[in-house]
Amino acid sequence: MHVTRPCAPRLAALLAGALLLATAGDASAQSLADRETARSLMDEGDKKRDGGDPKGALESYQAADAIMKVPTTGLEVARAQIALGMLLEARETLGVVIRSPAKPGEPAPFVAARKAAEALDAELPGRIPSILVAVTNAPSGVAPAITVDDDAIPPAAANAPRKVNPGKHVVVVRAGAIERREEVTVAESENKTLSVDLAETAERDESPPGAPAPRASAAPKVMMFAGFGLAVVGVGVGAVTGLMSLSRTNDLKDACPNDRCPSDKRSELDDTRSLGNISTIAFIAGGIGAGVGVAGLLLSGSSRSEATPGAAGARRPPSAFAPEHVRAVLGPSYVGVAGAF
Repeated sequence: MHVTRPCAPRLAALLAGALLLATAGDASAQSLADRETARSLMDEGDKKRDGGDPKGALESYQAADAIMKVPTTGLEVARAQIALGMLLEARETLGVVIRSPAKPGEPAPFVAARKAAEALDAELPGRIPSILVAVTNAPSGVAPAITVDDDAIPPAAANAPRKVNPGKHVVVVRAGAIERREEVTVAESENKTLSVDLAETAERDESPPGAPAPRASAAPKVMMFAGFGLAVVGVGVGAVTGLMSLSRTNDLKDACPNDRCPSDKRSELDDTRSLGNISTIAFIAGGIGAGVGVAGLLLSGSSRSEATPGAAGARRPPSAFAPEHVRAVLGPSYVGVAGAF
């Protein structure tokens, strides 16, 4: 239901007369300056309303009503609030207008304003939308705390539709350490139910079905491949240089009796000693590499086992690399690992 409004010139004239009559016999009423200011503000409000500025119109009407506090100014405030979608605020304003006491001999526009306010007030409830927050999977023994636009809903009213203005609203539901924040938009006359699920989504001991298993760290694999690579290179270099040193040593035995070599064999002796030193260093590096590789191998298997949840005795997937009973095998000229893979 929409109330037909008088045309702007007639409304302004009626309002001006009403403002004068309302204060003519009251010595403590508004001053002439107050009344004139209120007329000017109402005129400004009309211009802003007709010019497509409902927010500016509301501000002007509210300023006029703050001065006069009469049914006609209150009615214009309510109409501007309705135009802005402030239906809850409009009902409050209309209630003030309707409850304003009638005075003997008051201006006819005041009587008409109360009747118009009653008509608007009867229409508004069907236009005010609502939101019903339906909470599911709340923790046992914990009463969810619900807020709509930062206004807390009392627990006793949690299952009742919440009356709101049309537009976007923010709903927050908290239960213990769990919090859910939802945005919901409602139109005039719409009654919407918002479902909020408080089921745990944080880390659990078991991954949900179908969820990918967490990946194991790549560091153990790097250690394993780098270590065994160093071991292979070290042993290879150590073996080759060791054999070369041994061969040259045998050749120098006859030329260097009692470990004393002639001057023409000194350089050859130095080369032989260098080869021996290189062989020793290479074997040491190979041994260190083997140790690092075995450590990486063991760590790789351990991290893979922890990252792949499953029932005891379940068959390991083909991609799971988890060796068992692994040991390093070292020899004078080789290095390796043995165990069940």
